[in-house]
Order: sequence, then C-alpha cells, then structure tokens
Amino acid sequence: MNLLRLPIAALALLASGSVAFAEPRQLTIPIDFSCPISEPPLIEFVLSRQEGVISVEMLVDDEVAVVIFENMQTDMETLVAALIDAGLGEMLGAQPITEAPVPEPTT
Repeated sequence: MNLLRLPIAALALLASGSVAFAEPRQLTIPIDFSCPISEPPLIEFVLSRQEGVISVEMLVDDEVAVVIFENMQTDMETLVAALIDAGLGEMLGAQPITEAPVPEPTT
C-alpha cells in the first residue's frame, strides 16, 4: 500500500502545478558607475562567486550588470544582498532591478 502512495502524491503535485523546475533567469542590475566604489571587476567578482550564477556581463555603456543564474540555486534578493554585504550597495543605480527568462539566442 505504501508503494502506491508515492506515485499518487507525485501525480497530485504535477496536476496542481506546484512543482518547480530549474530555469535559467536573467537579472539586470543598474549600476551607478559614477560612484567611486563601482569597480566593474569587483562587482563581477562578487556576483560570479555566488552559487547558481552561470555568467556575469558588465555593460558599462548601458550602466548595468547582466547576471544569468539558475533559479533553483539562487534568486534576485540573494544576489543583491551579496553586493550589499560586500560593501557595494551604494553603487546600485536608481533604475529598478529586473528579472526575466533568459532570451533565446539569435541566429
């Protein structure tokens, strides 16, 4: 009887839609490059060392850091907190931080 409960529970979770799946996400963090502590290599270093981060790209001309991360291992709050904990909170720009699915590659 116990062997039957596990598959039924799994089917119930799938039917309810509450099962989370790993999905790479893109986080765009505005950076105030006029701030004296906003060193792009330091920002990139702090973000890239966080668990679940796949890549970090500093777009100085656009004044943003673009982070690709695994949503089952980290989230926006954790990544922003890592910058703040490293003393880099003042370099966050005034624009909102945005999170979105990773765009499909263009061919």
